Amino acid sequence: MEFAEPAAFALAGLAVLVLVPVLWQRRTSVALPSAGGIARARPTLRMRLLTVLPVLRVAAVVLLAVAIARPRIGNAETLIPARGVDIALSLDVSSSMTSADLAPGKNRLETTKDVIREFVRNRENDRIGLVVFQQEALALSPPTLDYDALDRMIEDVQSGILPDGTGIGVGLSSALNMLRDSAAASRIVILLTDGEHNADSITPEEAAGLASALKIKVYTIGVISPGAPGGIDEDRLRAIADATGGRYFVADNEQALADVYDEIGRLETSQVGGEVYERFTELAPWFLAAAASVLAVDLLLRATWLRRLPA
Repeated sequence: MEFAEPAAFALAGLAVLVLVPVLWQRRTSVALPSAGGIARARPTLRMRLLTVLPVLRVAAVVLLAVAIARPRIGNAETLIPARGVDIALSLDVSSSMTSADLAPGKNRLETTKDVIREFVRNRENDRIGLVVFQQEALALSPPTLDYDALDRMIEDVQSGILPDGTGIGVGLSSALNMLRDSAAASRIVILLTDGEHNADSITPEEAAGLASALKIKVYTIGVISPGAPGGIDEDRLRAIADATGGRYFVADNEQALADVYDEIGRLETSQVGGEVYERFTELAPWFLAAAASVLAVDLLLRATWLRRLPA
């Protein structure tokens, strides 16, 4: 048990004011020539109760002071998670992502998936969703804190699940739709592609305008082959990022790609720490009720049975 307002115990000093009249009355009692007869007389019940009355007043004052000090018992501590970032990962899974030129023994998609899975494992308090796109887009997971389930989903992603092509605009707009109703303080899309937009659908510029209107930041990542930077439309990807307050990155190997996601992770950091909320059972009402009860007994005795006796 603890006290929320321990300074209130100073009020218990008021009990002294209750005892002063009693002590003063004893000091000014009348002297008798002989107290032998009185000493042999047995005190009555009313006389015994008379000595209890000041104690009742003192007890009432002390109980009131304890109630004001707010005694309480802590039941549990609950950690309120820090407010995180809502992230939508938009991943190009077109057939060109099966090229093996980012890491030995792995194609682009496998390398990218490994990097994204590590990125997810390093996040805390952030809801992360997943969209894949080719000519069309498919939302595989809404923003979630279940990183284990998301990790398994990323691991199972394969190329060819949609009509082939590179629909950057539809991949971005699908990710934006995933975040449009989010109440998070920060909402971002991380879009990765290794090609140029060639789908007959919403254009990247239209999608970027939608992102700007929704105040959703877009980070774009262009995966290129070493020595062949012309495989992607860098100007378009850079324009998307610039229009939304994000940044454009380029990666030509696995480590460079990992560095890109690390940098984005540093740029979009969740609120540090969290708040601890402790729930208490307040005991003050019980002490207040006890103080009121003791005072009521005192007043009742003084007004009835002991009303003619000096206090």
